[in-house]
Amino acid sequence: MLAASASSVSRPRVAIGGRPTRARTPASARSVVRTRASSRGDDDVEGGFSLVPKDAADGLRRYRAVLGPLFLAGGLLHVPDVFGAGPVSSACGVGSFAELTTPLKALTLLWAVGGPVTATGLFAGTFLGDVGVTLIASAEIVLGIDFPDLIAPAELPAPIVAAQCVNIASLVALRLWETAEKRAND
Repeated sequence: MLAASASSVSRPRVAIGGRPTRARTPASARSVVRTRASSRGDDDVEGGFSLVPKDAADGLRRYRAVLGPLFLAGGLLHVPDVFGAGPVSSACGVGSFAELTTPLKALTLLWAVGGPVTATGLFAGTFLGDVGVTLIASAEIVLGIDFPDLIAPAELPAPIVAAQCVNIASLVALRLWETAEKRAND
């Protein structure tokens, strides 16, 4: 905050002898800025943003807020692949949906339909979103690790498979935390 305040305190005014001069902000204006900045201090530190969620509900809300847009985007990227050569199939060197193997067709349809449905569930904070994440992530993990030859010529890159493993692990951990909190409160 100090660096931002210091740069806004003085402004170029007029160039004299080839060098710009600076006009100083009156002390009264500077004290107002400091007062506003410091008046938020104590309350915002305690109630402000923290990387650690307050409870399981907060953790699930954050998890869903991050994954919702990602699953929506993933689903929308796969929709054109169902009707022809979309961005995902083109990146894999496939000209049409008909050229895909059966497991790859299933995965593409799962993403095209399940991605937006999952995103809707995540945005609404419902169990449907969690089920969708589990289904899509599990399918990508199984196909990416155990059966990569079934989805050839496409390939699930290792970082995507790893991200889906993290998605499932995070969801399980958050749900276990939620269950433990409910039991402790009963």
